[in-house]
Amino acid sequence: MKAILLVTHSTMCEGVKASCEMIIGQKENLYTCSLTEEGVDNFRVHLAAIIEKLEKEYKEVIIVTDIPNATPYNECYRYILSHKDSHLCLISGMNLAMVIELGMMSSLDMEMKQLVDQVIETGKISICSL
Repeated sequence: MKAILLVTHSTMCEGVKASCEMIIGQKENLYTCSLTEEGVDNFRVHLAAIIEKLEKEYKEVIIVTDIPNATPYNECYRYILSHKDSHLCLISGMNLAMVIELGMMSSLDMEMKQLVDQVIETGKISICSL
């Protein structure tokens, strides 16, 4: 099973997690980390602690951030660069459809790249205009 870590500004990740679990049920492998007013230094320490914990418990960790190239994304990217031997994947541009797909598919014995590609496609096609 793969861990899913939602990383966002403020409490968006907690809301997305709650909405996802309302739809597909509670997911024991779904975690959150929020950038709050406590600042980037505290966030960096908290993020590293969560990722290290997840790496011990899970074979792979998929990190999903809200906005590309913003602080949550940049800190995740920095962590991944400094831990090149880890089994981490970073996706950005979070939406609920992506997280639901991850929640449903993360327990399958599927290559991480294949899962990530499918999740990104789900995220794209879930955006529409009437």
